Amino acid sequence: MGALVTFGVFVLLFALLIYMAVGSLPTKMMAVAQAAYKETIRQPLFWFLLIFMMFVMGLSIFLPYYTFGEDLKMLKELQLSAILLPPLILVLFTAAISVSEEIEGRTAVTLLSKPVARRDFIIGKYVGILSAALLMILILTFFMGWSINIKIDYERLMEDIANKPEEAGYMNGLLSIREVSAKLPDIVQEGVYYFLRIFMVIELMSAAPFCHFCQIAIMTAIAVALATRLPFVLNIFICLTIFFMGNLVPVLKNQAGDIPMVKFIADLVGFLLPSLNIFKIESALASGLIYVPWNSYTLQVGLHAVIFSTIAILIGLLLFEDRDVA
Repeated sequence: MGALVTFGVFVLLFALLIYMAVGSLPTKMMAVAQAAYKETIRQPLFWFLLIFMMFVMGLSIFLPYYTFGEDLKMLKELQLSAILLPPLILVLFTAAISVSEEIEGRTAVTLLSKPVARRDFIIGKYVGILSAALLMILILTFFMGWSINIKIDYERLMEDIANKPEEAGYMNGLLSIREVSAKLPDIVQEGVYYFLRIFMVIELMSAAPFCHFCQIAIMTAIAVALATRLPFVLNIFICLTIFFMGNLVPVLKNQAGDIPMVKFIADLVGFLLPSLNIFKIESALASGLIYVPWNSYTLQVGLHAVIFSTIAILIGLLLFEDRDVA
C-alpha cells in the first residue's frame, strides 16, 4: 500500500540523514559533506526557518479563507508552497557564506592540504548542504500531511470530500488504511489509522515536495559554484535573479510574440537558465488530492534537475581549479 511504502521511504531517508550526522563515512568527499551537513543543521538559521514555517503552517489550519467551500484547496496550495521557501533560503545563504568564507578566510588551505582534492571540497560541500535541505523538506512534508488531516477533522470536511470526484484518491486511501488497521489489536487501531492517514496524504502529494527538492538541488549547485569566485552579496543577488527568471521563462516565451529580438532574448534566457517553472505543480495537486505518475512527469523533471545541477557543479569545479587559496 502507498502509505506504508511512503512511511518506509521516510524512515530510510531519516535513518540515512541521522547516520550522516553521527556515523563514520568512508571517503574524503563524504567527510567534507558530513562536516558541511553538521555545520548547516547546527546554525540558528536552520532552526529559525524550520520552526517559523511550522508555526505559519499550523496557523494556516485555523484561518478562514472565504473561498466558498475551497478552503482545503487553498490550505493545500499554501502548505505545498511553504515547503519550498525555508530550504531555498537556507541553501542560498549557507552555500554563499560557507564556501566563500572558507576560501577568503584561508580555511580551505588547511583542508586542501590534508590532502583533499578540490573536487572533493566542492562536491562535498554541495552534498552536505543539500542533505540539510532534504532534512528540512522531510520534516515540513510530514507536518503538511498532519496539518491537512487536522484541517479536515477540525472543519468536519469529510462529508464534503466524499461528494467531490477529484477527492476520490483520498477516500479510496482511507478505505485501504482502514482495512490495514482493522487487522491490528483494538487498542492500537485508531492510532495506526491516524498515523497512516498522514502518510497517505504525503503519498498522494509527494510529487510536489520532490519537485521542490529538484529546484533546491539546482539552486544549491549554482550557489556553490558561484561562491568559489563571488562574495556573499553578489552571489545571493545572482542566485535570486536566476530563480525568478527561471520561473518566468515560459511567460517570457509566451509574451515574445512575433517580435524577432524579444523572441531571441526569450529563447536565449530559456536555453541558458533552468526552466524552474516546470517544477511548479502545487496548484494542480491542490485542486484535489490527485496522484502525479512517477514514471512520467516527475522523473522527467528529476532528470532535468540532475542535468542542470551537474552542469553547475562542473562550472564550479572549473572556476575553483585555478583559484588561489594560499
